[in-house]
Amino acid sequence: MNESDVKTPYLSWRFILIVLAIAIACLVILSGCVSNSRPSNVSNICAVFDEKRGWLRSAARSERKWQIPIPVMMAVIQKESSFIATARPPRKKLLGLIPWKRASTSLGYTQAKDETWWDYIEATKSRTASRTNFADSIDFVGWYLRRSVTHAGIAPTNAAHLYITYYAGLSGYKSGNWQKSEWLKDAANRVQKQANAYTAQFNRCRIGRNRLRS
Repeated sequence: MNESDVKTPYLSWRFILIVLAIAIACLVILSGCVSNSRPSNVSNICAVFDEKRGWLRSAARSERKWQIPIPVMMAVIQKESSFIATARPPRKKLLGLIPWKRASTSLGYTQAKDETWWDYIEATKSRTASRTNFADSIDFVGWYLRRSVTHAGIAPTNAAHLYITYYAGLSGYKSGNWQKSEWLKDAANRVQKQANAYTAQFNRCRIGRNRLRS
């Protein structure tokens, strides 16, 4: 038996292990892409949760923790990112042609800016939280809207006014300056309309009735 005959089995097994490792890595990456993919029907909360069962559990946890209704939190996310995990503001154009800086640091499902996201991390000690992770994102929305309920006296079901605080901040809401913005008032009304639709759907669908047992 020569030297090459001895090394061949070793090299073959090493090659197989490398291939398996690459295959596993690819599966992990693909799994992440699937879990972060946008639901096919974002206008129906039951369809969203049918497609994303893990999201339902995350939403139920956030509701129990922050006492903000699931349809309200989901309506805010729908308005902010349309459930696109990697959503970001478009880049500005330098000289009208060259891609330049983005309008803000908003990112992910929540479109939270860097400074607001860090406030959430500091307040909740969620050091590994990510704006592109749905569970972290809906927890952030629940946390933020609970602050609005506590400090601005807004009802948890008042999606329109909660959204105004989400967009303009608590100080902006309390100042009343938002009342001069027809765009913001219209956006808030659309969030309320979506929250109302989600609530009706959620109360009717099987997943809505059994969400806490999921």
